[in-house]
Amino acid sequence: MPSAQPLPDILDSLVALTAQRERRTLEISLLTTLRELLKDCTVALYNCRWIDGHPWWRIQLDSLDELPQQNQPWTLPGSKMLRILLQQDERQDVYSTDTGLCLPLYQANQVVAVLMITPHEGVQVDHTLLLALARIHENFLNLLHASDSDTLTGLFNRRKFDNQLFARVAQQQAGTPRLPYLALLDIDHFKQVNDTYGHIIGDEVLLMLAQRMQQFFGEDDGLFRYGGEEFAILFSAVSDEKAQAVLEGFCTRIATQPFPQVGQVTVSIGFTRLGSCMVPAQLIERADKALYHSKSHGRNQVNQFEALQQLGMVSEAEVASGDIDLF
Repeated sequence: MPSAQPLPDILDSLVALTAQRERRTLEISLLTTLRELLKDCTVALYNCRWIDGHPWWRIQLDSLDELPQQNQPWTLPGSKMLRILLQQDERQDVYSTDTGLCLPLYQANQVVAVLMITPHEGVQVDHTLLLALARIHENFLNLLHASDSDTLTGLFNRRKFDNQLFARVAQQQAGTPRLPYLALLDIDHFKQVNDTYGHIIGDEVLLMLAQRMQQFFGEDDGLFRYGGEEFAILFSAVSDEKAQAVLEGFCTRIATQPFPQVGQVTVSIGFTRLGSCMVPAQLIERADKALYHSKSHGRNQVNQFEALQQLGMVSEAEVASGDIDLF
């Protein structure tokens, strides 16, 4: 059995773990802490996503690697792990697997991540310490979710959007095959929905739109409720044309799938390519001008700021004005 970790080291690890304010850095801190405390074990963290009630998972971090795993594919877990994720067997804090130990991490009573511990031969793991660290991580994961999420739709909120946009602008790298984009999306004539059907039905429209966004866009795309009936999307595509096609596909999906009690709902979208030489406020202004153009030229359409600029329809100095019902 490995020697007990000195108390000051454990406390230092807990301080580092609880200082994190982003899920990614929280996960890295947890794995770093476990790597130090369980020197004779291999530790891996898997993230889980649920599609139509079925769990998919992919490796997120591995203690054998210096850097987090990137762009790993989502796969269906094996039969034993599937039973654990679906909680088909008696729920346990720590499960035994063919290779070691498994600790599910929960959010709103649903598994969102899994810790896999593989001890070296002859090594026994302190379950009490391991479980305590897992629950601390789980508690902070839930706190982060509560502070980053919109209470109605479950999408990320405006605070998270500001942080993510700033981070994506700062982290841009030349030569990457995919280009980053910001899109602003607005529900057309949403005030009429509230006036005709009431705010409860209006909230249901917002919630259903958010769910359709989650179904349409990829796991790595950032989806945000920007405010009221306006939403923001941070995504990537190989070209402006592909980005336009993706957003137009979403417009079509919304327009052709009726909303209960309301019927047809359409959205207008404006988007822009993220540039490393621009500050977030400039990017938001560009996407907002493209959105204004979409709403003032018929709605239920997608426009890119750069394309409109080439046609002389918008400019950096232009300020959206008029009496069009935008929000």
